[in-house]
Amino acid sequence: RSLSAGSEVSQESLLLHGPFARKPKRIRTAFSPSQLLRLERAFEKNHYVVGAERKQLASSLSLSETQVP
Repeated sequence: RSLSAGSEVSQESLLLHGPFARKPKRIRTAFSPSQLLRLERAFEKNHYVVGAERKQLASSLSLSETQVP
């Protein structure tokens, strides 16, 4: 079934609300030079910082856990 200009569901509506709709872009965190250095060092030790280590690193950098990559 094809959509025509007169159909009730517009192409724009499908793009915004359809099954393949994109999530809104997440705001990118701007890290300070010292935060970047600490994050890079943590990444060198372990490529997946998780759990208590992630929580502690986030706290020490004044970031949320979701901001720690």
